[in-house]
Order: sequence, then structure tokens, then C-alpha cells
Amino acid sequence: MSHSDFPNDRRDHSASALRARDTMWLHGAGLAGDTWGPITASYPRAQTPDLPGHGLADMAYPPRVETYADAVQGRVQPGTVLIGHSLGGMVALELAARLQNRISALILIEAVPTVRDRLSGRLSARIATGLVRIVPQRALAWLSGLGHSAETRTELRRQMAATDRARLTAVLEAAAQYDGRPRLPQISVPTLVIVGQKNTATHHGATLMADRIAGAELERLPGGHMLHTDNPVQLRHSIERFLNRVGLH
Repeated sequence: MSHSDFPNDRRDHSASALRARDTMWLHGAGLAGDTWGPITASYPRAQTPDLPGHGLADMAYPPRVETYADAVQGRVQPGTVLIGHSLGGMVALELAARLQNRISALILIEAVPTVRDRLSGRLSARIATGLVRIVPQRALAWLSGLGHSAETRTELRRQMAATDRARLTAVLEAAAQYDGRPRLPQISVPTLVIVGQKNTATHHGATLMADRIAGAELERLPGGHMLHTDNPVQLRHSIERFLNRVGLH
């Protein structure tokens, strides 16, 4: 495992590895595949599916990370780079363990293998689920943007307003039930774990993944949980540099 911190460099660079390869970008809870649009618009081989219960995708029963992985597994092309954010990171982890060398790399953004290993994680999951059940949807969408950058606030409120209460409760339950720790030693492809410096809630789980996945790298970038809207340029650069380092260019 290696660690690095990058300055807040907003300069644009080419993204040849991401343009040249099949990639699948898996979104977080309460979002949808189109949340990746500003990053993936110029990547003709990028897939950004809606996970079950999000966007235009039907619910999956039972609502579990494993059933979400079932729903998208058939769309993973040989040699794909799997990229997952938060809940999507759990799904990407599950897929990587199943598919192993049929994919070429794994990128986990602001993800943890489980929230069940720490009291703080279990409590946060219960609080989040409780709020979703009692707070009106419009108020929930507004609250979701508090404390975030303007770009992230706008995106969170747009996405949350489009996700009904029952669906959001189900996906939070899926994340709360998953335990991907036994999967970590099964990952056999180059892996990059990325966290936002401001969101320390994910750092323990991210470090655990980087420690237990052979050869994994861990990077910390300026920003919070929504790195793809907080810091999209540097996030893309970080992924691109990693793919170049491991020979996927």
C-alpha cells in the first residue's frame, strides 16, 4: 500500500487511458448514473448504469449490494476498469471479487467495505435511515446539500429530489447490510482507493481496503464525500495517473 496527497491542481490534462479503455462508473446511494456525466462525457467507452432503485432502474429484491452487483454484472466487458463511489464502491468491490482478472483495474472512491465494523458506522446508518423515513422528500433534498460546495450542493439536491423515500430507504439498508471484508483478499487486479481529505468518516474503511487488497494504493484528495463534484479534475487525473502507472494506457 502507498499513500499520497496531491495539491489542489485544477489544470486540465489529457485522459488517454480513460478514453481508450472500457470503464464502468458506479454511483453512490441516492444518486444515478448521470451524476458522472461531467467527467465521462468525453469517454466513448464509459458505462454509467443506474443501480437498482436509482434513476430509471427498477428495484432489486432483496435490496442488497449482492443483488445490485447481479443487475450490472452482465454489462461488464472483459478488461473493464471498474470505478465505484460510496455504495457504488461496495458494488464494484463485489464485482471485482467475482470477476477477478476479467476486469483490468478497480477504483474505489470514498467507499468502505462495511459500516458494520464500527459503532459510529452502525449509528450513522441508523440515523440516516431514520431521517429518510420521517423527513419530507423536499426537505430531505434541501438538507442533503448543507455544508457542501456550490457544485455538490446543486447535484445532491437535484439527485435527492428525484429519489423517492421507499427507494432511498432500501438502498441505505443495502449499504448497511453489506460486509465486503472477506472479499478484500480475493481482489487480484491493480486497485486504487481514493478518499476526500474532509470526510474522515471513510478513512478507516478505506485504509482497511488498501491494507488487505494486495498491492493497493491509497490516495487522499482535497474535497469531501462527493469527490466527483467537489474535485472532478483532480479525481480524473488521479485515476489517469494510476492507470498509466500500472500499464493500462
